[in-house]
Amino acid sequence: MATQCGHIYCLDCATFHFSQADPFCAVCRKAQTLENMVRLFPDSEEEYADLHAERSHEEEQLSSSPVSVMSIERAGQDAVNTVKKAIAGQEDMQNAILACNTFVNCVTPRERRHINEELLRELAFQLTLVQTTLQDNQERITRLKDEVQMTRAAETAARLQLDGHVRALRRLEKQRAAVGEELKAQQERYELIYQQCIVATEDATRQRVRVQKILQDLEDMSKEMQKWRDTAAKAKRKYYALKNELKELKQAAQSGSRHGHMRTGSDDLEIL
Repeated sequence: MATQCGHIYCLDCATFHFSQADPFCAVCRKAQTLENMVRLFPDSEEEYADLHAERSHEEEQLSSSPVSVMSIERAGQDAVNTVKKAIAGQEDMQNAILACNTFVNCVTPRERRHINEELLRELAFQLTLVQTTLQDNQERITRLKDEVQMTRAAETAARLQLDGHVRALRRLEKQRAAVGEELKAQQERYELIYQQCIVATEDATRQRVRVQKILQDLEDMSKEMQKWRDTAAKAKRKYYALKNELKELKQAAQSGSRHGHMRTGSDDLEIL
């Protein structure tokens, strides 16, 4: 069985799917009921006769109502106009072919006999012109390819000749460059020796200044060390003087402590 949107189901699937609430086509989601479906294969001769009569009636309606035929002829006329524009260079050839395909695809076997034959002949003639134009373009492209190949060959020959002259000129330039490089090398060796002398003189001067600075630093360090030795000696003498004084204070404190313990009933403080 087929839906109104053109999708085919078997009888069991169609009966199960389209008998539910709010049925729709499972392919394109358009609303479809089981009653509106088209039975493709009748079950009996009576149904076959009814189907044949229904198709005959549809063909009569098609011939009596030229709406679809007019729309198809309009599409054919559009295809012809598009092809003419493509031949004149005002439209892309791909668009013309697309318009022709659209016209051909919209013509069904039932509608084919109702189409204007003059329109079909015109379209066939325009397509023949398109074929001729394409052949001319192909021949023109072939000639252009030959001309391009000849031009490339001439360009290759001229390039080879130019390369020969360039190689000769490069040899002369290399000879002149060799002489110039030799002279330049001699001058560079002289400048290098001169620069080495200057660098050696500058290094000797820097070394002399550095040695003088080191000697001055050593002398300053010697003075500083002598100063620290004197300070250390003073600190050492002061340390021993304080140590002796502390020792005497400890002895005096110990003797005073023994003397305080010998007194009885005295209120003097005990020296620790």
